[in-house]
Amino acid sequence: MRIGLVQIENFRGIKSLHWEPQAGVNCLIGPGDSGKTTILDAVELVLSSRHTIAFSDLDFFGGGHKHTIAITVTLVDLPDEFISNQYYGLYLRGFLNDHTLVDEPPLPEDGQPALSIRLTVDESLEGKWILFNDRVAAEHKETSLSFADRLKVAPARLGIYADRHLSWGRYSTLTKLSEGNAGTKDVLAQVGRLARGHFKAEAAGLFQKSLEDVTLAANKVGMALPANLSAGLDVSNLSIGSGSIAIHGDDIPLRVMGLGSSRLLVAALQDHSRVSACLTIIDEVEHGLEPYRISRLLKHLKSKDRASPQVFITSHSPVVIRELKVGDLHVVRRAADGKVKVTVANQQFARRDPQAPPRSMPEAYLAPSILFCEGKTEVGLIRGMDDVWCAQRMDSLALKGVALADGGGVDNAPALAGQFHMLGYDVGLLIDSDKEPDDAEILEKLKAKGIPIFRWRVGYATEDMLFHDLPLKAVETLFDYALEIVGDQSLLAAVNKGQTPNDQFTTIDEVRAKLAEKAVLDALAARAKGKKRKNKDGDDTIHEAWFKDMDKADRIARDVLGPHLAQAKDELKTTMSAIRAWVDDRS
Repeated sequence: MRIGLVQIENFRGIKSLHWEPQAGVNCLIGPGDSGKTTILDAVELVLSSRHTIAFSDLDFFGGGHKHTIAITVTLVDLPDEFISNQYYGLYLRGFLNDHTLVDEPPLPEDGQPALSIRLTVDESLEGKWILFNDRVAAEHKETSLSFADRLKVAPARLGIYADRHLSWGRYSTLTKLSEGNAGTKDVLAQVGRLARGHFKAEAAGLFQKSLEDVTLAANKVGMALPANLSAGLDVSNLSIGSGSIAIHGDDIPLRVMGLGSSRLLVAALQDHSRVSACLTIIDEVEHGLEPYRISRLLKHLKSKDRASPQVFITSHSPVVIRELKVGDLHVVRRAADGKVKVTVANQQFARRDPQAPPRSMPEAYLAPSILFCEGKTEVGLIRGMDDVWCAQRMDSLALKGVALADGGGVDNAPALAGQFHMLGYDVGLLIDSDKEPDDAEILEKLKAKGIPIFRWRVGYATEDMLFHDLPLKAVETLFDYALEIVGDQSLLAAVNKGQTPNDQFTTIDEVRAKLAEKAVLDALAARAKGKKRKNKDGDDTIHEAWFKDMDKADRIARDVLGPHLAQAKDELKTTMSAIRAWVDDRS
């Protein structure tokens, strides 16, 4: 049994949601405050075994209690007893092969029977759970799952505080391992008897003098006490009850283990005890775990041998995104009006493999907005300009929710921008103009989707713009930095390439004196972009580039571009101003 459809209306930060989770692991990712945890909470509330849950006005969207909360969870792959007319057969719906929902069970070739559980909460703040379909609603015949069946569908949730599951307490995993609450109460009764007996034997000498004084005092007032007084435990006053017994190791309760270790153990116990045959929920799956243990836990959750066939998790960890398959990732995006959309991350744009980005740039999935840059130079340049802008009292990229991503070249970056736009991300694209993408139509496709594209002057790369469009003082600083990186001989070789022996420079000072000449700037910019060589696949790759490094480009932005941008040529200023305007438009 698993969940085939989740529908939410007017619950907390979600005005509306329609989500079709898949079998296996469903990892909800996306920027903060997009509604990931709210989705988990909504599902848990609908499938809860308890129908005495307290609600408040804050559970309504926007605090507006006039609009009823309605959360519907549709179960599929139902067990035979749920399908029987003696149980819930009259309330069955149909979950068709195209994932649409109808009110009558379909033919086997068209889909499968489904059962929808709906929780509604109105301004009275009372929750009502029913088996829902439009046919039953019209006939006013309402019913709900029996308590025994609610226990079957109730999810096992592993939260931040997992230590309670390492004690025999109410609703804990260990209690379920001990045949439920009834079994636990029997164990607690025996524990009380053992405690009284052991204490009586060990404490006779400890309290002997006090007991003699009690007898003497009683005799003074003519009160006869039993001859065999002893000190014993009053178990009720010691509150040996639910949660008092915990797993120990070397006399230390395991609940005091580290958070990550506790969560790992509880996750294993929940599965071993078959706490839920329907769903496991874990919020912030990476919490308290090192990367290698995250990997182990995710492999366990994806195992086909687990009792629960479906897992809902949330994550803000690049490690989790990198470890999962792209089909396991579900991007959650929340619009300003509260409408939430969940999209499977395996959407393909152009010829780009959708599995590649989770491996190469998992951090990008966690940001509200992304500026895809052609390469490391552009990433470093904008990162350095972020410091310059902050020094000028502008908002930082982080404050605007903008992440920078290395697009991996002019052929890959546009496809990445298109793919993330399909997933609901707000994206921009920064690429050079010295080479066009192999896909001649891709930039027009991006423009048609409203994706802003920032480019330099036609035929120019970033290095060309830096050497040609900055004022002479900035070029001299850039020249000195290049000299620091590559040394005198490499720099002389760069400017002398193609020159006759009589025209070649012999000293660095000679080159510095000619930095205003276009031929010298052309030679420096060309060499700064690196040498093209064929790799083993026959493709051109760049080697020995001067500035194709994030840290180097970051420094250039802070020491060269930023301080001299106001004196730069119009083309460079216009492009940088457009990028900054796009950043400022982000919320």
